[in-house]
Amino acid sequence: MLSKLTKENFALGFYIVYFLTAGICFEVFPGDQDNPNMGIALMYLFIPISLVYFMAHLVKQLFGKGNYAKCILIHGVAWGALFILLITFSVSQK
Repeated sequence: MLSKLTKENFALGFYIVYFLTAGICFEVFPGDQDNPNMGIALMYLFIPISLVYFMAHLVKQLFGKGNYAKCILIHGVAWGALFILLITFSVSQK
């Protein structure tokens, strides 16, 4: 079990758990257009959290001995998913 816990699986798991938590908070805690709920707040907090995580992998890729290219790709896909979710939310609120 622990042998499958690679850096790529950990990064992918982090983003899956984060998005699921934000989705559950979005459904459970009510909000409106003036006061966004906890799920939307988590999506906006996702940006600085994921940037720090990305920068750690980028530094390890550039100056370390490991290959973190797949992790950097996972970060890009997660950011694309975030922007799609936020655009979809903003359009659905109009």
